[in-house]
Amino acid sequence: MPEWKEANAKIEELWKEHPEGTTQLTLAAREEARQTSVLKRGDWLKPAKAVNPGVPAILNPLAPDAPPTRLTFAKWITDNKAPTTARAFVNRVWQTYFGTGFVATSEDLGTQSEAPSHPELFDWLACEFMQPSAGAADGAKDDAKPWSIKHLHRIIVTSRTYRQSSVVRPELLAKDPYNRLLARGPRFRVEGEIVRDIQLAASGLLNPKLGGRAVMPGLTRVRRARIRSLASPARRRRVSPVVRMLLPL
Repeated sequence: MPEWKEANAKIEELWKEHPEGTTQLTLAAREEARQTSVLKRGDWLKPAKAVNPGVPAILNPLAPDAPPTRLTFAKWITDNKAPTTARAFVNRVWQTYFGTGFVATSEDLGTQSEAPSHPELFDWLACEFMQPSAGAADGAKDDAKPWSIKHLHRIIVTSRTYRQSSVVRPELLAKDPYNRLLARGPRFRVEGEIVRDIQLAASGLLNPKLGGRAVMPGLTRVRRARIRSLASPARRRRVSPVVRMLLPL
């Protein structure tokens, strides 16, 4: 603003007198690697055989000339040649939306787990998560970036599988009693905060306004208290009234 021009000029002059900042190392590489050993019965006072950094032999190997650092490990995890990370993440997201993942045991995708219910779709979603293709789903943007969680959510929630009815028909129930083939929409329990949001949305009382100061739901009757539960603060020693009603006696 013109009336603040002189004051801003003085502030800029004062900033020029401010001392220059200095940088400081927070991490320095060791000249000699720290020895890591297998501990007998988990006792750090009883080290046994020494071990070196590495990855499971059944998966893709590390780069030949890469240093054994955490950065190398992070690059290995997100490498396109290592779809295990993408598959595990996609399986968790699918489980959140449909109650059960492609692999029912989301904590175990190994050889001891059951086969995926939709293996081709599972592989495609994992590849699409790592390297998005243009127009992968209705409304998808062409500039979706690799490992875009929003892109993954958009593909799932705009699919006909996600938007179908959860009405149970006798002929489908006989063929697929556990709904593993997703012939109908899933039914599963939701968190207490989501129950509150569903109640407000169904009654037409949900306030869609974003931003502003958070409120504790149930402690006031003003319209501001009808915001989504996502905008409500979480306190360790205070349980939301809606969540408290859903707790078992």
